[in-house]
Amino acid sequence: MRTQFKEQAWYQLPFIRICLALIAGILLGDIFLFSTIVVAYTMLFAAIALLLFNVLPTKKKYSYQWLAGLLIHLLFTAIGILLIEIHQPKKIAQLQAPLLVRVLEPITYTPKTAKTLGLTQNGKIILYFRRSNHNEAGNKLANQSSNQIQFIQPGTQLILRKAPDTITATSNPGGFNFKQYAAAQKIYYQTYLQPNDFIIVGKESLGWRYQFIETIKTYVLKTLNQYIAGNQTAAVAEALLIGYKKNLDKELLQAYSSTGVVHIIAISGLHLGMIYGLLLFLMKPFKRIRYFHWIKPIVLLVVIWIFTLLTGASPSILRSAVMFTFIILGEQQGRTAPIYNSLAASAACVLLYNPLLLWDIGFQLSYAAVASIASFSIPITKQLYIQNKLLRTCWELSAVTMAAQILTLPLLLFYFHQFPNLFLFTNFIAVPLSGIILYAEIILVTVAPIHSLATLAGKITGILIQWMNQLIENASHIPFAVTHFIQINLFQTICLYCCIIAISHWLFKKKTSSLLIGIFCFGLFTCMDAISKISAAHQQKLIVYYLPKTTAIDLFEGQTHHYLGNPTVYNNPLWVNNYLNPTRTKYRAAIPNEKPIQLQAPQLLVGAAKKVFILRSSKNLPLQPYPDSVHAVVITGNPSIHMSEIVQVVKTNQLVFDCSNAMWKIERWKKEAEHLHLRHHSVPQEGAFVFDLSK
Repeated sequence: MRTQFKEQAWYQLPFIRICLALIAGILLGDIFLFSTIVVAYTMLFAAIALLLFNVLPTKKKYSYQWLAGLLIHLLFTAIGILLIEIHQPKKIAQLQAPLLVRVLEPITYTPKTAKTLGLTQNGKIILYFRRSNHNEAGNKLANQSSNQIQFIQPGTQLILRKAPDTITATSNPGGFNFKQYAAAQKIYYQTYLQPNDFIIVGKESLGWRYQFIETIKTYVLKTLNQYIAGNQTAAVAEALLIGYKKNLDKELLQAYSSTGVVHIIAISGLHLGMIYGLLLFLMKPFKRIRYFHWIKPIVLLVVIWIFTLLTGASPSILRSAVMFTFIILGEQQGRTAPIYNSLAASAACVLLYNPLLLWDIGFQLSYAAVASIASFSIPITKQLYIQNKLLRTCWELSAVTMAAQILTLPLLLFYFHQFPNLFLFTNFIAVPLSGIILYAEIILVTVAPIHSLATLAGKITGILIQWMNQLIENASHIPFAVTHFIQINLFQTICLYCCIIAISHWLFKKKTSSLLIGIFCFGLFTCMDAISKISAAHQQKLIVYYLPKTTAIDLFEGQTHHYLGNPTVYNNPLWVNNYLNPTRTKYRAAIPNEKPIQLQAPQLLVGAAKKVFILRSSKNLPLQPYPDSVHAVVITGNPSIHMSEIVQVVKTNQLVFDCSNAMWKIERWKKEAEHLHLRHHSVPQEGAFVFDLSK
């Protein structure tokens, strides 16, 4: 009876097995190169074998049910391999000019550039346009560009006279990989356009569905900006309601991230759940209407999917929309599927649509959070019984917040290298407040045609958002709000998950073997951490950072760093957090050695085994040749110099050009270096340069 119950429980969750087989296929297809024909024949064999299995007598089916399961797993594994082959091209074709491009999105502006997304026959492309600013009022070229940009709208067709570039992984070790992020959205090209690099040739309709969504989005953005005072307040309102984050202040966004409530302004299942609950509440008075049983799911599905498309169908909201669809259709049929099965079914559907989302951080965190809440929220809630209804509700909310952190913790540490210590306090206040704000925004958008009501709703919404922003900013300034510089690798992340699962199984089932496995996994995690720290204590590295149009260099000695370069970078918290700290965390060199020193003269950095010469100006070249050869020369500060001048006084076989140098000079230097048979590394084009001085 016990074995039969276990099998019955497992067979109630078929989508978990299907989803795991699909994920295994996606991972295998990404790691190994398979023949498309072999994969196709494997799928055909598995499908035909399953059809033949269904015609067997009932007794035979029962005896060989394991074979059916094996064939289903084989089929979905092959599907995963084929999907990743289709969605992730092994070789990106180089586009040639002239090139026809159709604009897909409205243009967004920064002080120096304008940006949009286009579509070519070979895929999507990011288009950057130069625009004028106040300092270039008399610049005809910049003014011409701005005049052209104002006519570019979704559907506009452009002919590019300049060949686009493929997106390269120009990032720092441990930092944000834009190439991987763009590839997950099937974007492989980008180009920076001057006025003479393109011409507008016409406009094409993008279809009624796109126009419908854009009309709603435009109406919502216009309403929020009209009735909510303050650019920063309106920007949070845009992000909270429809996920439009292009106007968000970066420092405020960092504050939300540091306090563990960034999910509030990153559209997720939380928002869709609030809207779903609101719809159920509004539809209660209509229960007695004829055919309500059929009208209800249609209305719910239409509103949920319009909201999903309106927010850009991000992985987290897409997951929630698919899962709610399964729940609604199940209720329509009078069936309630287990939450884990619905979750796995939604994940399988999302991955069938785009398997590259498997590597999306939002996708991983979203599913980890829901699975964690489903697994741990009730057991945590039961640990404390409170009679008072209000206090019990507060405790249940806190239990959900704590539960969500359990399975997301390893991912947070692996990707973001920090932990928000105040997450429980900030979520306890911010989540309910954000729900009230969301409903207030919906009311505002609904009553917008009535000016007096919209003005009142806008003021109330603005005040609530200001309260929430003030709370988050004050919390982020508390010294112990965040634990920074946490470094774990993929193997340690897996060890943490194994430890959590094993300890949880021990707590729920009281199995000693599970406790021993959990202790072993934690011990393995600790050993890996100790080995990493011992290795870092003896390191000596030079890092030339990728940071656009400036110089940023670190010298790592053990677990300390000595910053060389532009002091402006060192004094800018956003630049330090986004560009420097991820690398310092990766190499466990988060302790500053001393104040930054700006490079003024040639400096010879001598390591345990290697020497590096840093050159800023042609005037700083030594008068006499160095007697010893150096292992690399880093050229910074955009000097007017030729490579032949350098090799006459400095013997080296490695040249490094940092981001402060003009691109046209770097291209010239690369040709000169190739002529002299010297290796070269262009940081703006290839990413950060990491040089080990101890080996």
